[in-house]
Amino acid sequence: MPENEERTEKATPRHRQKAKEKGQVARSHEIMSMATMAGIILVFYFAGNVLIRDLSLFTGNLLGLRYGRDPFTAMRSSAIEILRIIGPFLGITFAFAMVSGLLQSGFVIKPLAIKTEHLNPLSGLKSIFSRNGLVQLFKNLFKFALGGIIFYFVIKKTLPVLTFTSTMDISQIQTISAKLIFKAVMYMFTTFLILAVIDYFLVRWRFESSIKMSRDEIKEEHKETEGNPLMKSRIRSIQKEMARRRMMQGVPRATVVITNPTHIAVALRYKKDEISAPKVIAKGAGFIAEKIIEIARKYNIPIVEDKPLARALFKLKIDSLIPVELYKAVAKILAYIYKLRGAA
Repeated sequence: MPENEERTEKATPRHRQKAKEKGQVARSHEIMSMATMAGIILVFYFAGNVLIRDLSLFTGNLLGLRYGRDPFTAMRSSAIEILRIIGPFLGITFAFAMVSGLLQSGFVIKPLAIKTEHLNPLSGLKSIFSRNGLVQLFKNLFKFALGGIIFYFVIKKTLPVLTFTSTMDISQIQTISAKLIFKAVMYMFTTFLILAVIDYFLVRWRFESSIKMSRDEIKEEHKETEGNPLMKSRIRSIQKEMARRRMMQGVPRATVVITNPTHIAVALRYKKDEISAPKVIAKGAGFIAEKIIEIARKYNIPIVEDKPLARALFKLKIDSLIPVELYKAVAKILAYIYKLRGAA
């Protein structure tokens, strides 16, 4: 295949599967990050009070030496308690991230391969200052700047409310602060979610472009999956030849051969105690018809010329019984043959 041939064709399912097996999929990390953030927001919205209460109790128990005075015992007990408190919440956020990845590209197991170039610091610097690295850098700077702008406008909008907090008690201040923080978070989440969706479509577009195939590649894949056309043609010709030989081997067992007179020949077999109706055991046109007639003469099989009947029988498949509408015409021929044999 020429190296400069353009890849203009869409990837075939087999090519996509190969890319997937190598870990090449259209997956946006921004979507996964937003799914994780969505899990965190939902956790705090529905169970934030429980989390804060359990953490407060944990802090009180830790400061009150409820986990013992021995440092190692206290650390072990504290770690177990922390895992018990935040474990379910971490599990929920992890599940959100996993589901978002599965929805984007399905289940992917990338083969484990240790690449020594990743251990080279120069390779790391090259990846940072590569085109993709610079794009990621500007993307992160843009998100950071956008987040700062959103936070600024949220604070600016809520400044009139903050002036009245001096006259409120602690519980009211906590309620207002929670609402303001939640509003700012939702503004940022909505904005970044829109950016993540745009990023997903860009990632998918780049992925589809990267796995495009050339016409020669599609032809080569077709040869691999379907087989070489020349080889398949050779196999078909061999199969036809073998079937033709088996058919010719059945001609000596024929009861009669119907001809047209030389263009078409159909060999019929009928034994009253063997089959219910005459059966086509061989047929052919041109050279094959001549061979059938030749074999029939060699084995003294009656040959009857009947153009309409020969054309009708030629349409039938090998080893098929003749249809009812041909019974009468074939019966006349068989009766004539039996009469001649009886006279003999």
